[in-house]
Amino acid sequence: MCTEATSIEYRNLRTLGDNAPFARRNHVLGVTAGTVGNVARDFFHPEMILVGMIYALTGSAVYASLVTVIAKAGMLAPQLLAGSLVEHLPRRRPYFIAATAGRGIAFAGLALTIWLLTRGVTALHLGLFYAAFLAVQICTSLGHVVFMDMIGRLIPAHRVGAFIGMRGFLGGALSLVTGILVIQPILQGVSMPMNYLVLVIIGGVLATVDMAIWCQVRERPGARAERRTRLRDAIRRGVHWLRTHRNYRCYAWARVAFRINYLGVAFFIPYGTERLGYEKTTGGLALLGGVLVAVFKLCSVLGSYLWGRVADRYGSRVTLLRSAQLLLVGVALALLAPAVPQGFSLRVWGLSQAFTLPLTAYLVALGVFGLALRGTMIGGQRFLITSAPPEHRPSYLAFLNTLTSPLTLLPVLAAWIAEAAGMVWVFVFVAAGSILGTVAAARMLPDAPQAAPGRYSQPSQQ
Repeated sequence: MCTEATSIEYRNLRTLGDNAPFARRNHVLGVTAGTVGNVARDFFHPEMILVGMIYALTGSAVYASLVTVIAKAGMLAPQLLAGSLVEHLPRRRPYFIAATAGRGIAFAGLALTIWLLTRGVTALHLGLFYAAFLAVQICTSLGHVVFMDMIGRLIPAHRVGAFIGMRGFLGGALSLVTGILVIQPILQGVSMPMNYLVLVIIGGVLATVDMAIWCQVRERPGARAERRTRLRDAIRRGVHWLRTHRNYRCYAWARVAFRINYLGVAFFIPYGTERLGYEKTTGGLALLGGVLVAVFKLCSVLGSYLWGRVADRYGSRVTLLRSAQLLLVGVALALLAPAVPQGFSLRVWGLSQAFTLPLTAYLVALGVFGLALRGTMIGGQRFLITSAPPEHRPSYLAFLNTLTSPLTLLPVLAAWIAEAAGMVWVFVFVAAGSILGTVAAARMLPDAPQAAPGRYSQPSQQ
């Protein structure tokens, strides 16, 4: 006799159609690829590696900031176009293979331009570097849209949260070890800028391996659009979903809120140096830089495992709501930390500064941020994958990313707020974002089955 749990799992597998027999194989390949991909990114991380390289070579904050702009814009802006190009195809794997080859070639070009920069920093070499990095990000963007769509086609809906979470958990844990044993020794032991060239070559190889592993999945033809979608049709469809689909509209507002929340991480060290009084010594900055990054990454790793389970058991709405509430707790702790009495002074081996009660509260705040932001990512990706109409899933996924891509300029606004009114008001702005995210998630309807197709194949209310 079948148990209820077995019956539910059987129904979820049936939604995969002809791909159901390959669900276990594809799950293992996807988790393995994600683990490698998480490690790979640390070798060429735009904000931590490439920005540092350009700033070290040029001494210009403007040139360095262009890396971040290209990283965000190149990743988000092309996604709707990519989605419209693949919706009519019966299989996504060939397109992903093409994106893998393109990204590998782009990484080879990026390594070549960095080698040119080691020969001399000129306007031509810098221009070639930015062009190669843009090509890497565009290929990454194309592959990401197809990959997310493939999750919905190849992974059972009741396992999507665990699938995404386990990729982040294993990859994050391994990247912590890799950062200590591989990346840091290369940065310190190889002369600059050859050390960055070595990192990018290793990262490019691992990133290509990551995508090549996912290329080994087995895929049968699935739901597709009746004809090739034009970009304007994809935009019109996205606007229609915003107007008529409550959960899609609520999640759009939540996405805006979560982008605001990321400012809390971006300005955590500047806020700490200003409010906790560590700006006077280089040891204090090293403490904030090293310990805070370690705490954030560790909590993000743990959050990947936790939220993956929560998302599958309780649904995307609960995951997003609890994550937004945790973000509000985190920003409250950060705002209150400077007012906490000293309490104690604890010396830790290897650190030049002592731990105090305010600093401990500040570390807890960042840990909560790391935990909560991972929840917003897993809950959001699961919502988009499981609620999208199968034949238009690429557009459904990509529309919000393209729509919110201008929010990548929010750090500029936050910097202006910090200069004009002080760093505290940046965190007040982040608190407002947390409230917006909580309200938006609370207004989402509970998880429900896929709705019957209507105009534009109306998505489910999940």
